[in-house]
Amino acid sequence: MGTETRPAGRRLEGGPRWDWLDRPASLGVACALAAVGLLISYLMRNQCATHPWADAFQYRHLCYNDIQPLFHARGVDRGLVPYTQVPVEYPVLIGTFMYVTGRLLAFLTHVGLAAGYTDPSYFQLTALLLWPFSFVVTLLLRPRVTAGRLMLWAIGTPTIFYTFLNWDILAVAPMVWGLVAVEKRRWGWAGFALALGASAKLFPAFVLPGAFLAALAAGDRKGATRLVSGFGLGALGANVPWMIASFSGWMAVWKFHADRFPDLGTAWYWLGQAGNAYVHPSPWWNAVSGGWGGLVGTAGLGVFGLVSLLVLWIGWQRREEPGGYPVVPTGLAIIASFMVLAKVHSPQYALWIMPLIVMVDVPWRQILAYLASDAVLYVSGWYWYATAHPFTPPASVAEKTFVLSVFARCIALITIATHAARRGRRRWPAVPDAEAVPVHKHFFAALRK
Repeated sequence: MGTETRPAGRRLEGGPRWDWLDRPASLGVACALAAVGLLISYLMRNQCATHPWADAFQYRHLCYNDIQPLFHARGVDRGLVPYTQVPVEYPVLIGTFMYVTGRLLAFLTHVGLAAGYTDPSYFQLTALLLWPFSFVVTLLLRPRVTAGRLMLWAIGTPTIFYTFLNWDILAVAPMVWGLVAVEKRRWGWAGFALALGASAKLFPAFVLPGAFLAALAAGDRKGATRLVSGFGLGALGANVPWMIASFSGWMAVWKFHADRFPDLGTAWYWLGQAGNAYVHPSPWWNAVSGGWGGLVGTAGLGVFGLVSLLVLWIGWQRREEPGGYPVVPTGLAIIASFMVLAKVHSPQYALWIMPLIVMVDVPWRQILAYLASDAVLYVSGWYWYATAHPFTPPASVAEKTFVLSVFARCIALITIATHAARRGRRRWPAVPDAEAVPVHKHFFAALRK
């Protein structure tokens, strides 16, 4: 592969007045956008820390979060050590974060710097500790995407709705760090960052195969080795201490997810309900083991594996394109496919793919279709839960809207995954930023020497 020019972002219509949207955002603008998005997110979610959860307040005000109830349910309020003294459904870095935050709150309460050792205070401290991770994602993306695309992350609905809903941002930040390291050809650090992300939530590991193939496509076998070594080092460092402390507790995380029934946010759940109502009424449709849940778990995993291999193969066929092997588009296609095929699709999963979407030339209509379906699903879901008897027929308007949004979101994700895999390209700003990858060389040209 010879020297080539990095593909630039498409010039926006509207003349020079709007050209700034096609260039990297300045540091000040990026920080301001991040601050605004996170402030709105916090103010919306903090309503549940300042009001009792009565009369479906947490649903009607869209402020429900997992952080407050799990403060009690996972023994944080009692100082129980995760995995060894109490089961936790999250991988080790999130479990550790939950525990350490609880211990920090206990200390701050003891010295009079916190209002009390309560779930509202725990939420507020957790939010304070989580916001830098989202902020870092904005700063990592800033020189590498257009200002218009950066706004999708910094003040987009996923950031506003989900940053403080759960702890998933702890996995998103290392994933983006890993992708930036790949683009800078720092293979060891890329693997290490992806391992840290995968030790918080599994999805950053789905980027690793594409990064590995990118190194091979560039003829850099040492880089590929460093990538895998960095990933192994990070994964072992994060997981082995907990495996030694309690292997059964560590394994319980994966057993918990393997035994889960398809949740309400998946098409699988509603297809099962339709099968039970219209195909053949049977307890089989609601069985976790040996029933519909087991079939979905096994078949969904198998199909996801095949789809991932297909996406990686398509990426390999595209390795001679400008920019080399399409790491980010491939990662986007795989993660979006997982979100469709998995038997659990929690709301905060939108945080997983938004950094990838803003880095790839996904058409605006596809992005807006995804964001709209996701936002409608989110709002209608909470209003459905706020009804007096949410699971009692007849279905409310909110429930019907929710179900339609589930399938609309699946279609949007499939469309995005297909575009990313077949022809998605890394979308760079029209005018390069000094901190971004140099444009005067092919992305991997230096590795050919």
